[in-house]
Amino acid sequence: MRWDMASFGETMIRLAVPVGERLETTTRLDVGIGGAEANVLVALARLGRRTAWASVLPRNPLGERIARELAWHGVDTSLVQWVEQGRVGVYFLDTGIPPRPTMVLYDRAGSAIAAVDPEAFPVEWTAETRWLHLTGITPALSEGCQQLAWKLLLRARALGVPVSFDVNYRSRLWSSEEAAQALAPFCAQATVLLCGEGDARTLWGVDGAPEQIVAGLTERFGAAVTVVTLGDGGAIALTRDGNLVKIGALPATVIDRVGAGDAFAAGFLHGYVDDGDLERAMRYGTALAALKLTVRGDLALVTAAELEAALRDVRRTIVR
Repeated sequence: MRWDMASFGETMIRLAVPVGERLETTTRLDVGIGGAEANVLVALARLGRRTAWASVLPRNPLGERIARELAWHGVDTSLVQWVEQGRVGVYFLDTGIPPRPTMVLYDRAGSAIAAVDPEAFPVEWTAETRWLHLTGITPALSEGCQQLAWKLLLRARALGVPVSFDVNYRSRLWSSEEAAQALAPFCAQATVLLCGEGDARTLWGVDGAPEQIVAGLTERFGAAVTVVTLGDGGAIALTRDGNLVKIGALPATVIDRVGAGDAFAAGFLHGYVDDGDLERAMRYGTALAALKLTVRGDLALVTAAELEAALRDVRRTIVR
């Protein structure tokens, strides 16, 4: 196998307002990149995993910026389909401090990946990865993206490649009714299903205590492992054969919340893919999510040593 984890999805240019300023008045924007699938792959690559990202990018400075930054962190970008025309998606982040929420403004309609031809995009690479990771964001981008994501999922399952699927509902991309209908088949085919408690409630009306939510999703979709993230409450996981693991969140000083859910997914998969150790996966997920909260930007710029130290609760304010 060439890779431990591969994924298909969009990575955008992130333009973030400095903390304490507003988008409507700021004169500065911090430039970065971000996208759920790439966030997971970067985190895993930095932990020593072999990862690959498939997408469509225009051959212009912004497309090159995205590909080069992912490659710098160790993600294989050889699966990217380059096009001469088109644009990358952009999102603006109006960073909020409680009680003011952080607001996201998308400018991603008509991006190069949204115009993908699902019949022309290669899918043979799914045979070269130990694991395929997909999210519910990609099917929201266009009919072509939805068809291609489904094609990749079915090919992976036919080859015996496990699939992780993170629901990641985005209300600014489509309605809850559209998302619930489109994403249900993906959830039903997932080996590992990850879903936020809010998404479970909004999309499928699964509500109640965490144990009820994870049991409801397991009953509805039947994934081998269903993981429900609970925000500051940690996470809970349930296997199809009844093994339940619940874990609290690690305390962290919040610098940037964006990408914490992707960091949890990366940490969980890092702890799970080798031997299916659910408890270890949950500990890695919550620890990596906590570490991501301390880092500005979408990407979890965390080392394996830092992750292990967090798991041991080793806290040093200065390392000399």
